[in-house]
Amino acid sequence: MGSEPGAGWEFARAAAVHSEVWVITRPRFEPLIAHALAAEPVLAPWIHPVYVDLPDWCLRLKKHHRDVYWYYPLWQRLAGQRALDLHREAPFDVAHHVTFASDWMPCGLTALPPTVPLVWGPVGGASYVPVPLLRWLGLRGAAAELARRTVTGACRRAIADRTARRAQLVVGLNDDVRRRFAGTAAVVVEPNAVVDPAARGSSGSSAPSRVRTAVFVGRLVSWKGTRLAVKALSHPAAANWKLEFIGAGPDQRWLEAEAARRGISDRVTCRGQLPREAVLAALDAADAMLFPSLHDSAPWVVAEACAAGLPVICVDLGGPPIFVRGTADGVSRVVDVGPGLPARLAVALRDSESVQRPTPSDRWSSARMPALLEAWYGQAAQFRAGRDAAGNGSSVSSEVGGLVPQTP
Repeated sequence: MGSEPGAGWEFARAAAVHSEVWVITRPRFEPLIAHALAAEPVLAPWIHPVYVDLPDWCLRLKKHHRDVYWYYPLWQRLAGQRALDLHREAPFDVAHHVTFASDWMPCGLTALPPTVPLVWGPVGGASYVPVPLLRWLGLRGAAAELARRTVTGACRRAIADRTARRAQLVVGLNDDVRRRFAGTAAVVVEPNAVVDPAARGSSGSSAPSRVRTAVFVGRLVSWKGTRLAVKALSHPAAANWKLEFIGAGPDQRWLEAEAARRGISDRVTCRGQLPREAVLAALDAADAMLFPSLHDSAPWVVAEACAAGLPVICVDLGGPPIFVRGTADGVSRVVDVGPGLPARLAVALRDSESVQRPTPSDRWSSARMPALLEAWYGQAAQFRAGRDAAGNGSSVSSEVGGLVPQTP
């Protein structure tokens, strides 16, 4: 499964350690879930998949990526109605919206009675490119970012603030979410990445004179900081480095042309989209990940790098710093936003040359998940206990835990 579906399933698995779980998701995930349950039959009595979707005629209209913006709210409404039906049959102790991890789109679980504690998240999206850095997006990219800021900001005020007030706990993907909702709800920060440490040997070497390899993995779009990465590589401090872009996107031609213009095309390679195993092999072979993204909420690839023991150089924006600081390997660097940013990225690369590659990190592994969810659900359930105590003293006798990962 991809990162969003993968997150939903990992959360369901973790919740099933201590709860009976109903998973509301789309029918297209039925074969994957059936396969996963067959591989772990111990989960089958505790995880109950429930598949819902819009009518076929609606699905036929969903042809482009942008169509998710009308499809998703409709699906959330349908999922909320189904959750309410399930609650009437077997009352839930807690409801949990896991995916989409968007903090400005609707949450269907708000249809449940307020006596059902709601955990909302991990969610993100409240990360924006600072105005001084808009120049690294190009004209079209800057216009798109300003439009995104306007639209998502309005939706956050109209929709998400109500969801946050309804939730007993908001889980943010990064500190931007915490700052945005801190005055509205209880907020904790935890990325949704679930990546177990690499059981592979890394091949990054210690020869002081050899050319080192930095890798970027992700869509080749300007807001991912791809243009910053090329500029950084052209700085004299990065003269001992080459850069591999793994991924595809509309920025590829610009990146190749810019590398040629700066005379570094022999040190910049676009490898295109690669299979997962090839990406993991590239992480093993590289000496650092250069990931200067300007508003990623919680990029799993950074967690993958940490789990592989690969140093990460990122910008102090959005979600990547959460992974770097949480891993605390002593080699990775979070570069402050400010003047001379490309040069400081290049210096961070150079400084990593003299430090031994860190050991793989287990900070973002699946082992952390059961205790994490148990703590979240316990915190959210305190709300219902308080309501029961203030009322007639009765409580729901069911020991059912309602976890609802939702992935259109």
